[in-house]
Amino acid sequence: MSDDELQRRLLFILHRGLVEIRILCQGPNNSAQVFDLADAIELIPGYLNAWHPDHFELIRFALNGYQKKYAESSFDYLRYLEIDTPPSAF
Repeated sequence: MSDDELQRRLLFILHRGLVEIRILCQGPNNSAQVFDLADAIELIPGYLNAWHPDHFELIRFALNGYQKKYAESSFDYLRYLEIDTPPSAF
């Protein structure tokens, strides 16, 4: 995967993460999940700013941990990291 494609995927993951956080904030008792999602995506901008190939696995690990803990979430971040191409506009 090219650097540009990876950057676009990570930016889309940030976008989707913020959308999910906004949705979660509308419901009661979701603060732990909001915290965990923010924890999973917060390092992505720093990684993008000073990219190293090892960062891919660190991001994958964090997203996988979130998705395992919150399997009921309809947001599948790993699909956008590894499989699905993000939409042209988001």
